[in-house]
Amino acid sequence: MLTAPEAFGNDPKVALVELGKNEYALLFSAASGGVSGWQIYFALLCPGKGRNLDDLFLSGISVSNQNQHAFWNDPEISEAPIFLTADFVWGPDEGHYGDHRYIISAYVRMPSSLLGGSYYQLGDGYMTIHKYDLEANAGILTSEKQEIITRLKRVRAETDIQQRAPR
Repeated sequence: MLTAPEAFGNDPKVALVELGKNEYALLFSAASGGVSGWQIYFALLCPGKGRNLDDLFLSGISVSNQNQHAFWNDPEISEAPIFLTADFVWGPDEGHYGDHRYIISAYVRMPSSLLGGSYYQLGDGYMTIHKYDLEANAGILTSEKQEIITRLKRVRAETDIQQRAPR
């Protein structure tokens, strides 16, 4: 049986996500306790064996309350939607809220021969050069889209080369 980590029980949410033709999953999120800062845990749930649910996010994804997240579709990179997060980095002389740099993480669905299925794994990550203010409704992922897509295409091309190389 799949459960959220013990500290995460506040503000549970569920959204339906289409992973492919006639394939759906539930994006579950729950927050930890906190006043001006807390963590949000994500699970991408699909039917498992029997009455169980499997989490396609094997790595246990969590971000701070100062985050943005989204699913993007780009068939050149992945047949399944790409899950993206932008989570703030607290720099020197910065207040809790305001302008921050962000860690961008892109999770791509990849097959696993060991686990016998396809799961989301970190495809790429980096820290933004620019600072963004979430309180001013900055569109971090949208602003970083060109960089994110360029990096993921480069990773995909390198992965394809490695897979074709003789062993």
